[in-house]
Amino acid sequence: MNISDRQNYISKIFKDVHKNIFDQIKMFEDKSKIQDDVWHKKELGNGNSVVIDDGNFFDKAGINFSSISGKSLPESSVGNKSKSMGLPFFATGVSVVFHPKNPHIPTAHLNVRYFCTYKKNQVFEEWFGGGFDLTPYILDEEDCKRWHKGAKDVCGLVDDNFYKVSKKNCDDYFYIPHRKEHRGIGGIFYEKKKFKQVDQGLSFSQKVAESFIENYVQIVNKQKSKKYNKEEKKFQRFRRGRYVEFNLTYDRGTLFGLQSGGRIESILMSLPNEVEWHYKFDEKLTHEQQKLYDVLKKPKNWTDDV
Repeated sequence: MNISDRQNYISKIFKDVHKNIFDQIKMFEDKSKIQDDVWHKKELGNGNSVVIDDGNFFDKAGINFSSISGKSLPESSVGNKSKSMGLPFFATGVSVVFHPKNPHIPTAHLNVRYFCTYKKNQVFEEWFGGGFDLTPYILDEEDCKRWHKGAKDVCGLVDDNFYKVSKKNCDDYFYIPHRKEHRGIGGIFYEKKKFKQVDQGLSFSQKVAESFIENYVQIVNKQKSKKYNKEEKKFQRFRRGRYVEFNLTYDRGTLFGLQSGGRIESILMSLPNEVEWHYKFDEKLTHEQQKLYDVLKKPKNWTDDV
């Protein structure tokens, strides 16, 4: 298989992941609110961004597929000590974020991706990355346990220790140092994961995405009919400010998109529309809000034997 055919084969797998997630989430939203944007950017690549902006169910949602290549792999993707730094690269993957209107339904994020670099027209190095995480606004411990059980089950396809490592990676990655708290209750996060065969990595990426959407849809169906008040909605907008702070300050995916000359509309689709910042808001939390803060300040083990 030549380089072009190989890239098309791998991209097709991620396109199917993109379609599967869209097919399972579109039932919740009015069709007129869904923007399906197929894009091409000269000398970069192509993609498909499905975006819901101020919908009836979602304040904001994005399901993005991209397939890009470039002459020099940006530092943000591998770190400045990698032997792949500066080499021609190919990258494809899917990134997803859901910001529902109802604060009883958490924000959820997924990313699954493939990278490779080339030397003398041959694959020099290749790896996978990804994971998913949950950002609740009203803590439901049953949902958190369901989320992490799904994460642990899918990680078991790699080895018995992969969940423990990936959960810690997720807690460490989605940490906001200037706030001394985590973005949410975590999930899994892995970088530069190598497999003996590329098809093993592709299959695992598919399973990660399936676990994400299956467990999220179950949470949505459980929470979607619950009523909420103005104070709960206000707190949701306040906590979304933390989401924005992390994504614009620390997120390496955002930095990679900017450094690689990516498509700005797709890079920033993860940001919610309605966000609030208030002076010393955290000093007057309700009992329920404090319960959430407790697990944001100190990550919890949500499965019995982690």
